[in-house]
Amino acid sequence: MIIKKLFQHYRIRVPKWIVSWMIFISDSISGYIAYSIVLQAVVAKTFPNYYEQIIVWIIFQLLWNSLFLLNGLYKGEFIVSRMFEIETMIKITFTIIVLYVFIDALRFVNFPINARGMARYWLIFMSIALSMRFMIRSFQKYLLRNGVGREKTIILGKNRRGLSAANYLFRHEDQGYDIVGFIKALDDPTDEINTGKIPVLGDELNLGAIIRDNEVSDIVLALEKPDHTRILSIMGQVNGFPVTVKIVPDLYDVMSGLVRTQQIAGIPLIEINLEYTNWYQRGLKKLLDLLLTIPFLMIVSPFAFVIAVAIKIESKGPVLYKQERVGKDFRKFKTIKFRSMHHNAEDKTGPMWAEQNDPRVTKVGRFLRRFRLDEVPQFINVLKGDMSIIGPRPERPYFVDKLSKEYPLYHRRLSVLPGISGWSQIKHPYDEDIEGIRQKLKYDFYYIENLSFGLDLKIMISTIWVMFSGQGR
Repeated sequence: MIIKKLFQHYRIRVPKWIVSWMIFISDSISGYIAYSIVLQAVVAKTFPNYYEQIIVWIIFQLLWNSLFLLNGLYKGEFIVSRMFEIETMIKITFTIIVLYVFIDALRFVNFPINARGMARYWLIFMSIALSMRFMIRSFQKYLLRNGVGREKTIILGKNRRGLSAANYLFRHEDQGYDIVGFIKALDDPTDEINTGKIPVLGDELNLGAIIRDNEVSDIVLALEKPDHTRILSIMGQVNGFPVTVKIVPDLYDVMSGLVRTQQIAGIPLIEINLEYTNWYQRGLKKLLDLLLTIPFLMIVSPFAFVIAVAIKIESKGPVLYKQERVGKDFRKFKTIKFRSMHHNAEDKTGPMWAEQNDPRVTKVGRFLRRFRLDEVPQFINVLKGDMSIIGPRPERPYFVDKLSKEYPLYHRRLSVLPGISGWSQIKHPYDEDIEGIRQKLKYDFYYIENLSFGLDLKIMISTIWVMFSGQGR
């Protein structure tokens, strides 16, 4: 079973990786052609050695590739819009070129390449890169229309909504979905519905086996009553399979922005990918964590000494507070913070959530919490690889066990590294009860589904504002 699931995972992912690498190579070829035509002669005056000129081109190209990567322009998915890619690439590259021209005009830096040369380079680079991308994407769409590369899709819901979704997807074959059958949901109407040529593969209780036996990669939930309890139950069944779940949302979900929606044949669908990790999450996020953490710790170390003295003067006990938390993939670790409560504050009460005007918090601790200074030592956890700067907050094992029973998908928070700050921290106050956790889960799931450099940057800026404005507690 494990081997079959692994095979299914790579069967789904490998074609997308091939497309991503094809686009990456096409961008590199485009950049080299533009560089050779416009810039190489100018660079040769400073670097006469051919290999040095190649290094200059590599630096140029890595800049573009990195920017494209951070903005999601190397996705291999078939649903990527060609016009969106063109628009995004032009915005990114044009912004950089305008910035270059502006700096060159002010004479702050003596660039060896003048503004006219850079403009010509940009025009040639973009003309070739966009043309090659358009051809690759168009060929990808052509293959999809001819049945190559489509993702096997099942529709959970043998009802009118399910039939409507199937008809839409059939009429738009270039979207890449190959419907292999319907699954009868538990709340489907009892009257018989004609599904035409599409077979009924079984019922909801056998969903896992159906996914495995038919090598399904996408599930469309078309339930008569798509309440949250039903959806959570279904998500629990498909957890562990390399599938993407798409749900027809209600109006509140779309307007609140708490979910990632996509348009498929004109239908807005919530997309939940249980095994999705992007390039930024797999590598660049960890690199940025290190690049930011090391200089930060060097800068704050003198202030940390002052904080340590203040904590020691006010109350007995250690300066640092270590507590067991649950990190990515259920791995336990010790989180490090400046102690903000009286020593052994939970000895009599046991684990408790923080509350407003918490009597366990010391005067120095209240100040530290207000400006989020108590969390500064957690950057050591970032260096150790237990945490990230941005991510869902790590929770204690006691509460993880309790909340996992309450919410079947709670463990989804453990699919990414926990963070010092996160989307839920800037959108919601400290947890005080189970209902607070429920609200924060929405924000944590939103973060996981939309994890990107742009979102992390937004959270960092918001966190800095909270620190300097003293809005923490």
